[in-house]
Amino acid sequence: MTVTTTRRYSFKSVHALHVGLHRERTHGHEYALEVSFENHSASAVDEAVESLVLKRLHGHELGGELDPATGEVLVEWIHRRLRNSTVGLAIVGVALQETRKNRFVSSLSEARFV
Repeated sequence: MTVTTTRRYSFKSVHALHVGLHRERTHGHEYALEVSFENHSASAVDEAVESLVLKRLHGHELGGELDPATGEVLVEWIHRRLRNSTVGLAIVGVALQETRKNRFVSSLSEARFV
């Protein structure tokens, strides 16, 4: 039997989106990140998320890492970083809650996490 564990993390970042000539004001979000994994220790996943994701994003402007700095792009960026880490084979799903109404699931996630 395989047990899947999902851990939740939070971080705050700011961004401004550019659509054509329209540029929205820089604003922030408190994101909720969910990382689901199998057959790996929670502490190893916590360490990977902290060093590869939270240290790069928490308190920072997302435009420095992403273009465009959207939730869709951000969740894929996070999943790729974790997948390429030492815990990568255990990661089965990554989701990101940006607002009360906006939740993004990485296309790299297994279908059961959509």
